Amino acid sequence: MRGLQRTLNRAAQRELGVAVPKAGLACKVSGQGGAYRLEFTMTNMKVTVTDALAYASQKLFDFVDGKIRIKGGTATFTFGVDTARSSTINDSASLTWGIGSAAASSITLATTMQNVVAVTTRTLTGAAAAPSPASAADVAAAATLDGTSAAIDLYMNFAFATNTDIDADGILSVNGKLILFVENWGDNA
Repeated sequence: MRGLQRTLNRAAQRELGVAVPKAGLACKVSGQGGAYRLEFTMTNMKVTVTDALAYASQKLFDFVDGKIRIKGGTATFTFGVDTARSSTINDSASLTWGIGSAAASSITLATTMQNVVAVTTRTLTGAAAAPSPASAADVAAAATLDGTSAAIDLYMNFAFATNTDIDADGILSVNGKLILFVENWGDNA
């Protein structure tokens, strides 16, 4: 059965797309016939946030060309800080995060930076490298992403709303799970 399951997973990935290779990020794709389940697991996935920008992105998935319908899903994450809290990402910093089809480009995560899972705010209350309490969110509404002229990507975006939350480049440690139910509507081009 293990060989058959692996073959089915690889077939689903060919029909939908591929996860981005990243330490601490695992993705399981299952389904067929245009309907799929994506399960992302983050285990101490490191994301560098620069002081100059106060926002960052981690690409998660490259979809194939075509229209991709995000039907639903849920996410639960904890965030830790792997750098000195007193001189990088501060104690009790206010982190906003979202999942979208575009990488973060400002400290205000809006439009395509959070069009899959809407922005959620979490205060980083964990001491030193300890994670904050879990932050959960659902896919707010079904959305169709048009990747017919250029394939759609999936990003996890992070931002700190004020420059008092971060004093120097820091490293976030992300743990948790994102589950999405999607359809590939194809590319008629």
